[in-house]
Amino acid sequence: MPPLFASLRAPRQQRSQASFERMIAAAEALLRERGNDDFTLQEVGKRGKVSIGSIYCRFDSKDDLIRAVQARVLDVVNADQLAGIARAEAEAQDLRQLVMLLVESIAETLRNHAELMRPMMLRATTDPIVSAAGKKSYAQIADRVRGLLLTHRSEIRQPDPDRAVQSAYRVIYAAIARYLGFGSATGAAWEGDWRELKEDLGRMCAAFLQSAD
Repeated sequence: MPPLFASLRAPRQQRSQASFERMIAAAEALLRERGNDDFTLQEVGKRGKVSIGSIYCRFDSKDDLIRAVQARVLDVVNADQLAGIARAEAEAQDLRQLVMLLVESIAETLRNHAELMRPMMLRATTDPIVSAAGKKSYAQIADRVRGLLLTHRSEIRQPDPDRAVQSAYRVIYAAIARYLGFGSATGAAWEGDWRELKEDLGRMCAAFLQSAD
């Protein structure tokens, strides 16, 4: 995913690339540890063994460094999501099984990346560039899931299948995001049983799609 900002100055030499990677890794580690972006570039430099001058050679500000971390994280998350969706597609024999497999895959992928997704979503509430990148990532996965569900259109009994699969995905994502404490839902993180949440989400969404009411 290309960054949605223009101030990143990509390194060209091998030594510069190594320094750049340490900056990204240090900022990522601090985001994981703090659960937010409440750290300084001095801390990034100390953790990554790079000078403040080197950081400013690559980024105009701490904001741009965090946006670069987000771009890297979203690349990994999206790749994992798409791989999980492909596995669900290969294994599912019918709509109900597909929904159950998709819920499992989406939930576990987001949980695996929750330590970085959580502070990024928190930042998205105040940073329009981070917000736009997150929305773009969400839309990419949502479109893939909706398209896959609609390959089972003959099993969907809702009067408007397109609307139904869109609503189902929104419910799935919102419930998982709330459990993981994404965005403004940090106070609700880890409430309830994770396994039961996944099972109930899958069953409810499959039943909804296959209901004519």
